[in-house]
Amino acid sequence: MIKFLFALTFIALVAAMDDDAHAHVENAFKKDDGHGHFAFGFDVTNGIGASEKGDEKEVTGEYHYVTKDGHVMKVTYTADKDGFHPHSDLLPVAPPIPEAILKGLEYIRTHPHKDADNSHKDGHKN
Repeated sequence: MIKFLFALTFIALVAAMDDDAHAHVENAFKKDDGHGHFAFGFDVTNGIGASEKGDEKEVTGEYHYVTKDGHVMKVTYTADKDGFHPHSDLLPVAPPIPEAILKGLEYIRTHPHKDADNSHKDGHKN
């Protein structure tokens, strides 16, 4: 009976171990045409993965993982001369600009300050 309880406890411990310790790559690829165009990607058995393709001017890609409670988290992105641009429901979103602020900014834009040429009282420009 003790051996049975020991075996049952051992099996329970093994089953409770995190799958990350036993994860392995199940799919991977890498392509390079020798002229600056490339693509690569991988998927791991624990739900982690990524892929990317592009050239020296623009790159697009995505990465994903699965949370402990089973939700798939995914981020797609582009990177170009203007920077890195991620897209995901995971990323925070700024609140909208209040209407009063928008009206104030419009007023400032349409009513420039009289000293808009950066002249000081002594007549010198910056």
